[in-house]
Amino acid sequence: MAEVTPQPGTERRWRTFADVVAFALGTNVWISIVILPAIFVSALRTTSQIAAAILPFAVLLYGLARRSETVLLGLFPAAVLVPVALNAQIASSYVYGPVRFSLVALGVIAYLFGVSYFTTFHEPPAPRSVRGLSSAASGPAERWRRRERVYAMLVIMSVIIPTVLIAWVNFDSSIEEFLGEMYPGRVALMTTALTVGAIVLWLGIFHYAFLGVLRPHRTGDRDLVAKLGQARTDAKAGKPRPRFYIAVALALGAMGTLIVLRHLKG
Repeated sequence: MAEVTPQPGTERRWRTFADVVAFALGTNVWISIVILPAIFVSALRTTSQIAAAILPFAVLLYGLARRSETVLLGLFPAAVLVPVALNAQIASSYVYGPVRFSLVALGVIAYLFGVSYFTTFHEPPAPRSVRGLSSAASGPAERWRRRERVYAMLVIMSVIIPTVLIAWVNFDSSIEEFLGEMYPGRVALMTTALTVGAIVLWLGIFHYAFLGVLRPHRTGDRDLVAKLGQARTDAKAGKPRPRFYIAVALALGAMGTLIVLRHLKG
């Protein structure tokens, strides 16, 4: 079967397209979460406030320059929260109505999915050639189809759960009334704190529950994975394995035997 060599020009165009998509979606997130609310609540008066507002955009540009998923998916969302931490009114419920919250949530989801998908073009180097397999004509196996359904369900839940949780914290009237009674004059601050708490709670759920489901789905050499796991366990224990002591004993015994034989010959 003939080999197909990927075109370098096509790869460059895909990378450029991925960078443009990430820049457009990231800029939309930055403007909708930081700039517009900051203008609305007059939170761009001091130098520190302006610097905090520009920080997420600088992190976005740095991530695009490095084409780093860690920066784009980790540091940039964290940098977006810096202006909110300095001025809690930026994320208050009277700034985000239900309609605007829905639009901002869609923008954030589009950014996360867009960057997660398009940055895969930068991860592995392009292969020198691609050879088709005869087994590919039969389609994916049933077990892979089941996995795809599980992955799709996890993706949908990953969108719905944090969105509903944050919306409940910000727009439930009973929560607003409770905060007004307990913290008069600080409703915006406490609402922002609850929103951050909801995000942290979701990250914990995602790490332990969602990623916990995905870990058994990893493929590879099971024997090698088992050996690596045993090696990690031994390294954490900080003690040699029994075979080490057996090998040392055999080595000492062999050395002793050689000394005795040499002494007898002498």
